[in-house]
Amino acid sequence: MCPVIRVFGQTFSAYLLFGGAACAAFWILFSHALRRDLSGRRRFLLPPAVILASLLGARLFHAALHPTRYGPGYPIWTLRFERLYLMGGLILGAAVLYAVCHEAKLPFSRISDDLTPAAGCALVLLKVGCFLNGCCGGKPTTSPFGMVFPARAVFYDLMHTPEEARRVWPVQLFECAAYLLGIAALLLFSKKRNLPDGGRFLLYAAYVSAVRLTLHPLREAVYPAAWKILYPALYGALLAISAVWLILRMCRRIGPASS
Repeated sequence: MCPVIRVFGQTFSAYLLFGGAACAAFWILFSHALRRDLSGRRRFLLPPAVILASLLGARLFHAALHPTRYGPGYPIWTLRFERLYLMGGLILGAAVLYAVCHEAKLPFSRISDDLTPAAGCALVLLKVGCFLNGCCGGKPTTSPFGMVFPARAVFYDLMHTPEEARRVWPVQLFECAAYLLGIAALLLFSKKRNLPDGGRFLLYAAYVSAVRLTLHPLREAVYPAAWKILYPALYGALLAISAVWLILRMCRRIGPASS
């Protein structure tokens, strides 16, 4: 809708601007939340490590999905803030956080809880950037909720959308609203309910997976047919793993108390 933003006379990509804001918000909020578990430099160095891992995972996931779009003219390690897929970033970011906690003998469950509000805020900002940039949109629709992205003509051409039907589902806004409501509800719920360590992280991970799974049928389909099955399978697997892991942790905590 507005892929380029002017700030103090300077022109910036909306996607890059909000992506940078998301990284900065994550770094600040995560470092602040880590005060109860870490001190010194580790509290400020752990967030950027997760950010870098997430960016790498997002690029690798995109490359796995579109290998022909990379080569000598556009190497996979390019530092351009584009061609990034969210789910790859979430998976590798969480994996690296777990590996760092394991090697440094840090409480992963508590630290993952510290990360959750920061991650929710970052997701909201990322989706605002996607909306303004016109990327990560949905399929054509005649619904009154559909929107036109006039600055993204190529986006419509990829979907072979005729001129008279260039309204698409604003999936970016749906995700943005869902992530924002989810993190607000989680923070309120976690205060009223004494969740076990790691509970906030697992609950929000299950929620994000459920949101992505629910909205997947509305998203654009410009990737190979096999991935149309793999994506929902991946969301479903992450949802199931997070939910089962959370239930097991809650049962483990309740068990000794009841005996």
